[in-house]
Parts: sequence; C-alpha cells; structure tokens
Amino acid sequence: MHSDSDDEIYGSRVGYDDVEDSQPVRLHEALTNQDAERAILACLMKEDSAWDRLTGLIHEADFSDHKHRRIFATMRLLAEQNKSLDPISVSGALRDSDLFGKVGGQNYLMEIEETLFDKNRLLDYKELVRATAIRRELVHVSQQIRLIATHPQDRTVDELLTESETKVLKVGEQRDDEEIVVRLNDRIDDAVGYVRTLAEHDGYIPGLESGFEHLDKLTAGFRDNDLIIIAARPGMGKTALALNICTNILLSSMKPILFFSLEQDREQLIRRMLSAVAGVSHGKLDQGRGLTTQDWQQLESARLSLSKVQFFIVDRPNITLEDMMSQIRRINRELRDESKETNNRLSMVVVDYLQLVKPSRERSSRVIELGEVSRGLKALAKEFKIPVVSVAQLNRNVENRENKRPRMADLRDSGEIEQDADLILFIYRDEVYDEYSAQKGKAEIIIGKHRNGPRGDLTLDFQAKLMRFSNEGETAFRAPVQYSNEDEPAKTTDDEDDDLIDDDLDDDEPSF
Repeated sequence: MHSDSDDEIYGSRVGYDDVEDSQPVRLHEALTNQDAERAILACLMKEDSAWDRLTGLIHEADFSDHKHRRIFATMRLLAEQNKSLDPISVSGALRDSDLFGKVGGQNYLMEIEETLFDKNRLLDYKELVRATAIRRELVHVSQQIRLIATHPQDRTVDELLTESETKVLKVGEQRDDEEIVVRLNDRIDDAVGYVRTLAEHDGYIPGLESGFEHLDKLTAGFRDNDLIIIAARPGMGKTALALNICTNILLSSMKPILFFSLEQDREQLIRRMLSAVAGVSHGKLDQGRGLTTQDWQQLESARLSLSKVQFFIVDRPNITLEDMMSQIRRINRELRDESKETNNRLSMVVVDYLQLVKPSRERSSRVIELGEVSRGLKALAKEFKIPVVSVAQLNRNVENRENKRPRMADLRDSGEIEQDADLILFIYRDEVYDEYSAQKGKAEIIIGKHRNGPRGDLTLDFQAKLMRFSNEGETAFRAPVQYSNEDEPAKTTDDEDDDLIDDDLDDDEPSF
C-alpha cells in the first residue's frame, strides 16, 4: 500500500495506468529504498561526524519519501546554524516549522531513531538512495520525452533527438563520481611529482602539443580545463591556424578531436586539411583543376594519413552550448564503446567561431550574450576536463589605428573573453594591410594573455595557398606524412594560381 506521498512521487511520474497490474510492486522496489533512507537519517541523528561526511553528496530530492525529505531538510537547516542533529533538536525544529505532524509525529521519529545502521556504511547507504533517485529521474525524463515526441510543435526530428538525449544525459551528470573536497595532504605528492617530471625531462610538454615549437615552449601545450582563444580580424587565417593545430595533434598523437564549424561546411574543412598536409594549393582542390601527377600522389599520401585519425566535425549552424555538450557526450560514449576503454575520450574541442554560437536565450545586449557563451565554453572545458579552443573575431577598432596589431582591448566588445580565457592568441599578418610588406609570408602570434605562464610573441611561416602555418624554415607539413614518391611537397610560387586563393583571406567575413 502506498502512502499519499508515495502516490505523489510515483503515481505522477511513473504512470501506473500505463503498466500491467503486476508491475507496480516491482516499480516501487526499483524506485525507493526506505531502509537506506531511514539508516541515513538515524546515522545523522546519532553520529556527530556523519553530516560532514555526507555534505554535498546527497540532497532532499534524493529521498523518495516526503517525510524523509522534510526531516533531511530540517537537519540541513540545523547544520547550517551549527546546531546539533540529535533527535531532540530535530524534533524541536520540526515543531517550530509546523512540520512535526507531516513527518508522522513522535512515533515515526522514534522509529527512525531506533533504526539499526552501521556508521561505516554511511556512504553505501547514500549510494543506494542516489541510485533509486536516478531511476526515478529517468522515469520522469522518459515521460518528458514522450510528451515532446507527441507534441513536437515546431521542433525538427533532429532537435527532438538532441533535446531528448540532453535530458537523459543530464541525469547522468547528477552522479557524484568525484570528491567535492580534497585534502591538500592527499594531493601534495602529485603536485611535486608533476614538477619533478618537468625538471627531469627537459623540453617535456605536459599539454597537447600544437606542433609549433616556440608556442609549445611558452605555453607548455594546451592543457585540460583551459579555454584557449585564437583571435584576429578577417583574413588573418584564424580557421587555418585552428585546423593546423588539430592536424598536428591528430597525426602526431592520434588523439580524437571534435571540431564545431558554425560557418564552413565539412567538405571545405576537409579540403583545407588535405591541402595543408599534402602541400597542394587549396585553390586547386577547391576547383579541381590544374592538378599534376605529383599533386595526386601527394593527395593520396595525405588521404592515407588522415584516414587513420579520429577527427569529428559538426557543421550545424545556430548550435547552442547545450547542443555542444550533447555531441561531446555522444562521441565520448561512442569512443568508449568502440575501444572498450573508459579513458578513451575526446582530447580537445574546437569551436569556429565564438560569435556564431547561439545563446540559450536572447539577452538585452549582444555583449551579454557573448559573455554567456564564453563562460559556457570555459565551463565546458572544466566539465569534460579537456582544452577547448575557440576562434574569435576582433572588432573593427583595429582598422582605425595606425598600428593594427591586435591587443586585449580589441576583445572588449566580445563579452567576457578576457576574463574567461586561460590563453589568448592573436594572429597578425602585416601583408594583409601592406602587399609590399617585408614580412610577406610571415605571421606574428601574439600571446595576449597567459594565465599560467609568460606572455610573448613568436613568428610562424604562412603559406596562403596551402592555408598552412609552420615553424620558420619548415617547407613541409610538420606532421609525419609519408609521400609516395619520397619527394618534397610541391612548392607554390607567388604568382601561381592567384585566382584560386581561399576565401578565408578575403575581408567579407561577418564582424561582431
């Protein structure tokens, strides 16, 4: 027999009318654990240290019985006031808040107090209660999915799938897989060990290596939990640099990467990668003319190399942060299932570009919307413990001054990027503004912000027709590609294929 509170919890969410008569008992057993709930409450009443051990690991909503929810909530209020959770104090607090009768009065409180428990199994009780709470939430979410499926309104099928997947995966987020609080003495040895590793291995880069030597030395690589911004005006090669970094990582470490392309489609991105790796003009690949026998050989070699990497592209426009999180979870799940290894997951996520990410809802100003996006990208990096690289557009103020090298102030109209980012890289190519520049074929990478290290500048070579950045003096793509004829990649001349230069170098890119 269910109590009124049981009916409120189970009847409304599980939907007993939709199951056979034999199902309710089994449903009740799967969705509640009254013994574990009472054991937790009894332990909290009698063990002084119990509350501290449980804080943050369980909440009122995890209890299936409303009486238990009210008792636990009362205990939380007492604990916040540094008061005892003994039976007399709890009873008095319930009376003061007119909840005494609603939790069963003195008889039920005595029943809880007399519940047998093992204080050493407190966290085990918590796991049992949390498990039933997650099952109840899954039932609730399944009903929500049924509702949106039968009443789609203006949602497309893809939108329904994304929304449904997000709802289910959010339930998984509720699991407390990690400690909320860690003791310094539990982790201090790890910190010293990390420093020792760096000291004993000269040149060791702890983060993902971008493939650009001076950049990696200055930054120690792209690290987990970091938000890295690549910012520039149109035509500087922001997407090209982001793709080059991805390709370097993919071919040198074979680690999976996800690329959100909100402006260009997947075919364009893939042709760019082929151009950079093969050393064949992007214009030739884009239009399919002027290809030599050697070009085809180099393309085949690049194809073989790139076909072995795990590079995921999402080229849907108007994507939200919630959509991104859903895609990351889905791909991580696929990677784990394919390899049967729990630690096989995405190593990095790239967003191209920040100003095109759709905010969760309209705000009073564009700056506020972009601030929400930049905070969300940083949260995404921390949630999945990976570096997140985002391309960003600089405002037009750059064009109005004599020295057009970007600086931090040029990001001021783009929300809170300056505060949220751990590393900000600006790209400046003088030849964009001066076709007779002595720095033709050179790109300055300016480290405008580095939360964990020094700032500085470095110079890379840039081959416009290949959309390729490289360390100074490198004539071939840095990643280990084996050319079928063992020859160097074909070099392009300044006057070759001028009509085939990629659109990324034009100034028609939208500006925010």
